[in-house]
Amino acid sequence: MTRAGLKLDVYFGDALTSGPHLASDALMDCFARHGLEAAALYRGIEGFGIGRRIHTERFPDVSTDLPLVAEAIDTRERIEGVLPEVHGLVDKGLVTIEHSRLAIGDDVRAAEFPDGAGSAGRLTVYCGRGERSGGARGYRAVVDLLRGAGAGGATVLLGVDGIHGGRRRRAALFNRNVDVPVAIIAVGSIDVLRRALGALPTVLRRPVANLERIAVVKHDGDLLEPLPMIRDSGDGEPPVWMALRVYTRQSARANGGAIYTALTRRLREAGAAGVTTLRGEWGFSSDERPFGDRFGTLASHVPTYTVLVDRPRRIAELWPIVDELTAVHGVVTAAFVPAYRERAGEVEHGRLTVRSTDDVAALYRGEELARAPVAAAISTATPEGEWARALTDEIREFAETHGRPRPLIRVTLTGGEQFFLAALEPRPGDGFVTLHPHPDRAAGTEGAVVVPLAGIAKVEMLAHVPRGTRSDVGFVLPAVD
Repeated sequence: MTRAGLKLDVYFGDALTSGPHLASDALMDCFARHGLEAAALYRGIEGFGIGRRIHTERFPDVSTDLPLVAEAIDTRERIEGVLPEVHGLVDKGLVTIEHSRLAIGDDVRAAEFPDGAGSAGRLTVYCGRGERSGGARGYRAVVDLLRGAGAGGATVLLGVDGIHGGRRRRAALFNRNVDVPVAIIAVGSIDVLRRALGALPTVLRRPVANLERIAVVKHDGDLLEPLPMIRDSGDGEPPVWMALRVYTRQSARANGGAIYTALTRRLREAGAAGVTTLRGEWGFSSDERPFGDRFGTLASHVPTYTVLVDRPRRIAELWPIVDELTAVHGVVTAAFVPAYRERAGEVEHGRLTVRSTDDVAALYRGEELARAPVAAAISTATPEGEWARALTDEIREFAETHGRPRPLIRVTLTGGEQFFLAALEPRPGDGFVTLHPHPDRAAGTEGAVVVPLAGIAKVEMLAHVPRGTRSDVGFVLPAVD
């Protein structure tokens, strides 16, 4: 069975109650009562929400109300059918809905990823904790399959409650918990994930797969595709929201601490709507062997998975923080969120009316046209103009060949100075041109460099952002006259 569906995520604190019950229990009861295909409850290790207070498991004195994430997938009709109850059960927290495609059993072999912004995919595979495959744990066998197919990474999340095989399963201390759901998340090339889907029924008895279209923006410091964006004036509610997800590991460091911790604190200081981090059980990144906690090491190597959901304009404003902290390690993905509702008592932002995939695609296409670089065409009336025009023609061809609307251009001067080029002008003439290094992007701003043509030792066109470099360093191609 393959069908269009929706993925519902609910972010809230583990101390939240609904009447006499914990909200987590009430939510899972609701999902089971409505017969949803798959659902899981994950316990977070750090985060903050509308209350702005950071909750973390690392310090006993502030470890109350740790974040929880409840996830459910099914058809649009079934997911929309539970929303009134979810609204009543969670009076403090965030609810988001994203488009997906659901595939079950042998039908996963031919499943296709839905349309959306971005050229990559996110594949989530659900199975039971104790399911076996060829003598190994099922989720580890899926990780091995993904790694063998060429995926760039995978993260295993252990559910503590959820629905698997049509029944609700809860983890217990003195129990094998074999049927409690596990989610294996992989992001990357559509072709690679298709190869893994084709072999998935040989690994799991009845695989349940959720397919989403995303943009993989960065991988271990390399910029792979631009951050997708739509028009968002900042006034009123945006037409859609955006989810930024960072996959790394607990031992990866930035600014003297774990990347996920640095993300939480820096984003909170910058006014982000909220951040949640989950700890994985198993996984891999790039060409590393699969990892989890390792005996004999001081640092935990388990994967971590951090989620930030906000309006597109705010994501763009917060991007430099994420960009800086993932300059060396981590996979960063972006996806549009067609429905978003944040609530704390009487305070409420957003709505849970789901825009169609066609509506979201139309918004994105319109913004792609609107945000095309605008710059004056370069005249060839002078020798400097001929040089500038010839160089920009070379850069344009490189951009088209490599699919980079904002190509990376690195300039080296004869004195050894290097910088990334944002724009250039064939003025003032008489053998001199004006170069605009980043972050001075607009012509005429302070910091422009006027150099003789003979002072330019080398111009390099780069396919990837060098590791450790900020990613917003692309060249603005002039208009074609």
